Amino acid sequence: MGSRIFAVILVLVLMINPGGIFTDERLESPGKVVLVLDASGSMWGRVKGRTKVEIARESVATLMATWDPAIEIGLIAYGHRHKNDCKDIELVLPVSRHEPGDMVKAVNKLNAVGKTPIGSALKLAAETLEHTKERATVILISDGNETCKMDPCTIAEALEQSGIAFTAHVIGFDLEKEETSGLKCIAEATGGMFVEAVDAASLTAALKAVEVSVVTAPPAIKVPPASRLVAVLTNGTAPLENQEINWIVSASEKESDVTRSFIKKYRHARPRVRLETGLYHVQVRTGLVVAEAMIQIDAENPVEHVVNLNAGQLSLEGFYTKGGEKLEKNVRWNVCTINEDSGAKDRVLDSTSFPSPDYTLSAGNYQIELFSGLVRAKVIVKVQPGDILKKKIFLNAGQVKLRAVLKEDGIPVRDSIHWYLTEKTANENGEYNQIDHNSNQSPVFTLGAGLRRFFVTVGSVKRVFEVDIVPDKMIEKTVILNAGQVKMHAINKDGDKITNSIRWTITRPEKHESGAYEQLAYSSYHSPTFSLDPGCYRVVIDYDDHQQIEMINVAAGERKDLRISLQRGGKQAGACQ
Repeated sequence: MGSRIFAVILVLVLMINPGGIFTDERLESPGKVVLVLDASGSMWGRVKGRTKVEIARESVATLMATWDPAIEIGLIAYGHRHKNDCKDIELVLPVSRHEPGDMVKAVNKLNAVGKTPIGSALKLAAETLEHTKERATVILISDGNETCKMDPCTIAEALEQSGIAFTAHVIGFDLEKEETSGLKCIAEATGGMFVEAVDAASLTAALKAVEVSVVTAPPAIKVPPASRLVAVLTNGTAPLENQEINWIVSASEKESDVTRSFIKKYRHARPRVRLETGLYHVQVRTGLVVAEAMIQIDAENPVEHVVNLNAGQLSLEGFYTKGGEKLEKNVRWNVCTINEDSGAKDRVLDSTSFPSPDYTLSAGNYQIELFSGLVRAKVIVKVQPGDILKKKIFLNAGQVKLRAVLKEDGIPVRDSIHWYLTEKTANENGEYNQIDHNSNQSPVFTLGAGLRRFFVTVGSVKRVFEVDIVPDKMIEKTVILNAGQVKMHAINKDGDKITNSIRWTITRPEKHESGAYEQLAYSSYHSPTFSLDPGCYRVVIDYDDHQQIEMINVAAGERKDLRISLQRGGKQAGACQ
């Protein structure tokens, strides 16, 4: 979406002193504003015949013409220097009482070339204006969504949680219908408003409304101080950061209460909570851990409340063998609990195909399973409170890639091919139990090290072979079938293809001792292809109420087309030549 986004962020910060709880004390200081301009390549897009670059410059000039000189303003731009650079964000004008022309000149110099890191711009604006110490209000104007793989909605929610009073108002400019939700959520996450503008006039009007809101905004009420919730793996360890933690806070009259009154949910590593003095129940979920705690809030003396998860962290990596390359695809992990009485696997807590997953786990013993292809490895891992574990799992496995050719140096067989992996030894009935089957032209099998038995079938042709699987190696095996292929075409006396119902049957040339011909293959296609071992074959063609018999020879490596003229009343063929 980077080539379609134009955004302007107005960051209005009302500077206040975040002391204790003051329900009536107000501050009369004017606001400080930071204008953040998105100079992405989309600014060259057109709205009613005019580029967005023109509209942006004109709107900012109109805004600055009547700007209250008592209100300090600064400019942040991004996407104005480099293409495809999500870190291209710059403080162009520091926050100060600028002359109107200073802002206009700065905006006019910006070149629209880059991407649109809305989330990073929100973070930079909040950090620049110390949102954890002061009240901050953001006004964002955008015609599209984030393009730098950030989640502005989650970032806005986190800023609201970490700030004293962080609010983002959003103006959507010339939005596509599907883009609305991606911007509206920013306002919803921070308690701001969402408004849409459709052209230059409405954009200018929106900016003028922002100016009015800055000048006429009522004095800011001091925000009550906030307590903070943090989670630790165990007492004495650092608070968890950089991972999703979900909190549920409920009011409780006493610790033994089963029925509680829900207060609020938080999705942040270290949420700030502003609650009345009292007893509260806290439930925290992160990774595969669920923990609960009772906390006592003193509204006038906020503190950091620590919840002990009694857990550890586990990072997993898979390898075919020690010293080999780490597995990056075609893997599956299971994390399983263990029955304390039997010591056996109890249930699967989580299953993922992510190559190198990270887990937060309650203290205890776990069975970790790694699957790749037909190979499984399992280990028992003991997690103790506070552990930061990294575990490497080795499959002792390799891979084989198979293909079949009719003759040496021939082209690979593509159709009607089936590959079978069997047990290495026959059962009591002399049969080999099947382990796996694949009908791809050139399948890859991931298998434990050692000798493996396969067979391949192409039509009536069957070949048995073995492959010695070597750990961490890809073996390419070509099976030479020493067989031929014949494509049959049924035509009438005029040389045209037969379109009526037809059935082809391939048999041995001689009768079986039972007196019948041994059937090898059949087809109801009008032009079937048969794969056959070298030799002589009897072809039976049933069509309408007639039957015609032909004899054919097949040579190893041969691919040929046979056009068979069907005769009324049928035909009986002689011996192979």
